[in-house]
Amino acid sequence: MKILTTLFTLIIIVLPAISAAGFGGGGRGYEDGLFWSADLDRNERIDRDEAKAVYNLAEDTIFARYDKNGNNTINRPEFMEFIQQSPWTDKFVHPRDQ
Repeated sequence: MKILTTLFTLIIIVLPAISAAGFGGGGRGYEDGLFWSADLDRNERIDRDEAKAVYNLAEDTIFARYDKNGNNTINRPEFMEFIQQSPWTDKFVHPRDQ
């Protein structure tokens, strides 16, 4: 009976700890992590200064290409497009390589 009680207690303590640690999925993806690491003021937009934290996003031609609405910031959908078409894919050629 003592073993059963100990086992039950461990399950009650360990199971929530495992869930809180993120095992089993969920949470933010790689792209979200990049976005939030660059968005220092947490206003859900990346300005030119914050864009310096992301590879080549702060360059004028690249920033202008992904700033679709022309408000001098990159929002999350614009950032996701940048990530999907970044220099490590065939869809985008860096200006210095053109």
